[in-house]
Amino acid sequence: MVPFTKNGTSYCNVVGLIEGSTLKDEYIVLGAHYDHLGVKNGQIYPGADDNASGSAALIEIARALCGERGELQRSVIIAAFDAEEIGLYGSTALAEFLDGLVGIEHIKLMMSVDMVGRYNHSGKLTLEGVATIRDGKVLAQETARRHSVNVRTKNFETSVLTATDTDGFARKGVPTLAVSTGLHPQYHKPSDRPELIDYEGLDKVTGYLSDFALQAASDPSLEASGRLAGKHSGKARTFEFGVTASVGQGRLAFPKADFTTRPGMAYSAGITSLINIGKSGFQLDVLYENAGARFPSTAEPFGRGQNFRHSAVTVPLYLRLKTGEGGEYGFIGFGGFYSYCFSHSFDNDNPAWGFNPHEGGIAANFGIKVAGLMLSWDFRWQLGDLFPSGEPARLRTGTYLKASWLF
Repeated sequence: MVPFTKNGTSYCNVVGLIEGSTLKDEYIVLGAHYDHLGVKNGQIYPGADDNASGSAALIEIARALCGERGELQRSVIIAAFDAEEIGLYGSTALAEFLDGLVGIEHIKLMMSVDMVGRYNHSGKLTLEGVATIRDGKVLAQETARRHSVNVRTKNFETSVLTATDTDGFARKGVPTLAVSTGLHPQYHKPSDRPELIDYEGLDKVTGYLSDFALQAASDPSLEASGRLAGKHSGKARTFEFGVTASVGQGRLAFPKADFTTRPGMAYSAGITSLINIGKSGFQLDVLYENAGARFPSTAEPFGRGQNFRHSAVTVPLYLRLKTGEGGEYGFIGFGGFYSYCFSHSFDNDNPAWGFNPHEGGIAANFGIKVAGLMLSWDFRWQLGDLFPSGEPARLRTGTYLKASWLF
């Protein structure tokens, strides 16, 4: 038992050691959290897949490795984690404990087994993080062929909405693998019951993981690749690229008349790119934008009014300043934009206004980035008339709530 305290509450990890031989001072950590949600509002949450399946697999992996003890060169730490559901407390505590006890540099691999009981539902076993191990994908696929398991390998963990017990180790630079057969409709619900577990599939997965762990503990050439997921590395990639979409509102302002229209719905979608230089950098978007405004009709000044809409290709460029490093940070950006408007229309009538398709002005944003997800408020203010000279000045503004996903 390895007790720990978090926020004044006591918890306990259950940890065992299978000692290796020639490399016994190097360690492979195999972990699965044994806690779940318990009872909420009088309902029992059994957690058969999350994570009784991983806990059962961990016990059988330990049994298999004990039977192959003579083949192990590295020592294997078997860890059942407490308090995963409330913040990955158990695994983070063990990473700190082992760092002080043996030195984190002696931990050569950490593998989290979390929700592995639905192989028949997903049709695959997913291993996230193979790129953190040199030739990790090759090892994963070769082992899969021996066990006839359909393995999906992902270079890095990229999930924003879910996290697993690899996190505390990965943030210390340890190569990690997050192993799962995936989410399902019963996740974190009372319906996550034992009768829905694919026991034959769980047996195949356990055999596969036992073999993988044996190879990792027995191969003296196993080493880290030096690569970590952006959310774990503490360093942002120099260049990032992704897709973006936003929704908001637009207005038309008439400065000389001291009049601003009512807001109209606006939305945009396109691509985004980041260049990261320390705690600063640049953001360039290329967007299709459709924006509007609502103002009185020239034919019926006191009537119901009309909508003005325009469609454009808009290119904002921001200089960004960040409040942190790595994959998680806040930011603020300031720059400019250019738009080419290729379509405009009015609901009821078309005033005799000329139209200038070229538009430019000031752009600003602020927001947060967590792993691959970026959320921000974006603002654009036009400088110069939307319509040609000789007409009353009309300037467009836009405010957007934007979500971006970076690959």
